[in-house]
Amino acid sequence: MRNNRLRRWAALALAGLLLAVFVLPGQAQPPVFTPSTIVQGQSFSIRADSVTAAAGLHPADILGAGPIVLIACADLGLVCYDAGGDVDDLGALSYGADFIVNDLPPVQFGVAAGAKGQKDTAVAAEAGCNPAQPQADVFESAYNGDNAQDLDGDGADCADNAGYGLGLTEAAQVDSIDALATDPCGTVDLDCDGLPERPIYFSLAPNSPSLAIFGASAADILTAGGGLFAELWAAGSALGLAQNDVIDALCLNESGDGVYGLGDVVVLSLAPGSPSLTALGASGGDLIAVAPLRVAAAAEVLGLDPGDNLTAAQCQQFVPRDLYMPRLGRQ
Repeated sequence: MRNNRLRRWAALALAGLLLAVFVLPGQAQPPVFTPSTIVQGQSFSIRADSVTAAAGLHPADILGAGPIVLIACADLGLVCYDAGGDVDDLGALSYGADFIVNDLPPVQFGVAAGAKGQKDTAVAAEAGCNPAQPQADVFESAYNGDNAQDLDGDGADCADNAGYGLGLTEAAQVDSIDALATDPCGTVDLDCDGLPERPIYFSLAPNSPSLAIFGASAADILTAGGGLFAELWAAGSALGLAQNDVIDALCLNESGDGVYGLGDVVVLSLAPGSPSLTALGASGGDLIAVAPLRVAAAAEVLGLDPGDNLTAAQCQQFVPRDLYMPRLGRQ
């Protein structure tokens, strides 16, 4: 049985030590925002084309800072190795307990490569690095048109904008975070052995082999854990999504009955090119409430540029289901 809790805190301690040690004599230590341990314990997944994925971590693994594997692809009942080279890639992730007020920021999120952010935001600062590296980081917002950095890919200072390091690569090639959730040990894996006792909710990126196996699409929400094989939890059509939509980020509060229904709260983002974005006049940086689809928080409310792509989200403060945030146009 794996003791992931000990491994996780060892990795966190090591990352903090490295930040403190690798400073030249007489050189001021770079400004590093060290969030509370509840923020440091966030879990995430990386895109299939990330450097770290090529080095051996699976794009359907749920990872913690280090990076270390917290819940392995195989324990989600997914396709982890395929002779043809195609493997599953988590597109979005939730433990079904979003929108519960605690010590976490109102919303935390990740963005795709090429994100610009609104002027004077943390996303804009990371976009100005050489190379640009917002895609390896975790940001937070209070839905006020601004954002700050919580966690940084490698923990190194960039334009006075450094977060606690995740152990990811930010060099000539940059890792990309594409799913985000809380600490699984506090929600779905209470004994912290890497085998979830409670359901985990996720979407899969297009071309993931399991989509064909399940007869599902990148617009559907799947579930696994709690001794269950991966299966469909909510079809995209039930959420009001179009057939070729791609779920890119997911915030979900499950009512406890195990099936999608009126008691469940689902807020998501869609990848650019998704037909529903065109129908809504929305962007890939917007948070969207479902059934019926409507913009819950526009990209600018998160401090993002309308052309930015939101690829991961973890929500605490409730996004009113009938709220439409107007475009702010800070730039």
